Amino acid sequence: MIKEIKNTYPSNLLRIEYMLGNTCNYKCSYCFPGSNEGNYRWPDVEIAKQNLNHLLNHYKNNGKDLFQFYLIGGEPTIWKELPELLDYLKSQHNVIVNISTNASRTLAWWKKNYQHYDMVEISVHHQFADVEHINQIADFLYENNICLVANVLMDPDHFDKCKYIVDRLLTSKTPFPIIAKSVHFNGITRYSELQKEYFKTTNKRMPDLSWFNKTSKEPVKRKNIFVTTKDNQVMDIDSDSWFKVNNVNNFEGWTCNLGVDHIEIYQDGTISGNCRQKIWNLNTYHNLYSNDFLVNFKPEIKPIICSKNICACSSEIIINKKYNA
Repeated sequence: MIKEIKNTYPSNLLRIEYMLGNTCNYKCSYCFPGSNEGNYRWPDVEIAKQNLNHLLNHYKNNGKDLFQFYLIGGEPTIWKELPELLDYLKSQHNVIVNISTNASRTLAWWKKNYQHYDMVEISVHHQFADVEHINQIADFLYENNICLVANVLMDPDHFDKCKYIVDRLLTSKTPFPIIAKSVHFNGITRYSELQKEYFKTTNKRMPDLSWFNKTSKEPVKRKNIFVTTKDNQVMDIDSDSWFKVNNVNNFEGWTCNLGVDHIEIYQDGTISGNCRQKIWNLNTYHNLYSNDFLVNFKPEIKPIICSKNICACSSEIIINKKYNA
């Protein structure tokens, strides 16, 4: 069906998805394996600072000088030394910090720590979310000029409840963005045709452009995703959910800029793709927390050939990639 995906991110940007730990106060039924078991310790902050500095300097020598960290877990706000790490990285490099959070921390916590984040993505889970508390946190962030979005995870088995949560969020004091996000099970979505109709407009509320211009530190103001079909039709896709809802997220054998434009750091320090694909066309993994990282981390930065049957990571689906005929 498709043969190429291009996005509008600048070529000097490296996006780093950093899985800080797998301790979480929620246990969502659709959560991907390894993300809430609580069997990894939080990083040693001094080792993380030293080795991340080395990693970013290596990418600077390869044409990347803008770094967008996307912090995930587990629930990353649980780690008490996270503010120290972020202060250090921002003092040394041109860093944008996004965080994915369930926003369960208190309003007092957010008032103390919100300034560390350039973008807050609130994941709203129907099984655990306190919608009124989320509205309170989101209103606070909006009023303090922090770019944010509330992503409502649309469980196909509880779809009406998820739609009700969207409607409850729409009663907030401020008009922060609300997006309906697809979930998958073993890489596959299973929405009914009627449920798919709801996804035809995934953006359930968007502020006017002036708010984004004022608050967003994203390297592009609108994330365009251009898809070229095998008959050379070009489509402008507004969301990564389109690929998963339509089950067109199989890129095995494609050339992909994984490792060039995007990397994943796992809780154990392994650097790879979100799918555990080895990157830079190496046969081994590098580990951020290894004692010899400063000496051994100097890979040639180049695209990979995808070896995975399903691409389930939202940010990796939209990496620049091309089908190899």
